[in-house]
Amino acid sequence: MRRPRVNILWAPGTNCHEETAHAFKLAGGESHIVLLNRAIAGKEKLSDCDIFCLPGGFGWGDHIRSGQIKAIGLVYRFRDQMLEIIEKKIPVIGICNGMQDLASAGFLNGSLGHSSILMDMNESTRFEHWQNLTVVIHHHPGCPWTENLDGEELLLPGAHGEGRPVILRDMTSWNIAATYGSYKGEDKYPISPNGSYIAGISNGPIFAMMPHPERRVAKRQGGTDGLLIFKNGINAVK
Repeated sequence: MRRPRVNILWAPGTNCHEETAHAFKLAGGESHIVLLNRAIAGKEKLSDCDIFCLPGGFGWGDHIRSGQIKAIGLVYRFRDQMLEIIEKKIPVIGICNGMQDLASAGFLNGSLGHSSILMDMNESTRFEHWQNLTVVIHHHPGCPWTENLDGEELLLPGAHGEGRPVILRDMTSWNIAATYGSYKGEDKYPISPNGSYIAGISNGPIFAMMPHPERRVAKRQGGTDGLLIFKNGINAVK
């Protein structure tokens, strides 16, 4: 049986691509780390995949604000490929810096290039690095990543400085895909590392979360909770 192809975008500052590729491989996928310069040169196409992934790290050093420079590239340099991913309903996952990318590019509110969500600074005003966060999954129809996981508690690591989602404009609600602490969600520190009860957001097949599921996919990492999310993505495109 063919293993679904997962394109994982690497840009300067990305540093979670190898762990994410390993997680998708464990889940049954064929991971391809696509270097940004090869995509720019037209040697690889981001949309030639079954799943598209934006992993964690500090893309372009998080200059201006987290995710902003990479988002500009996705919207303007790769606009046709991003629209192809959206139109074909190719599952997309953005983790930590990847969530910041998706928010800045407008993926999470369904309007590419017109973001309505800002990933603001943690209320502590510092980078928060936690080994264990209780993250509760919320399933919405059309989101393959959370299938059969509604109400499931996952213990996941978190590491970010700008992880607090804020609505900017043109939105009255969002599809909350994960919360901190409980299904209702807790925004108090340290249950939430950033001051928001929202740990993840979905928009159809597009799923974004600040905690790192790729860092909890094997017993030697302290558990396999995160693997459930990657297996869901792979199973959706088999």
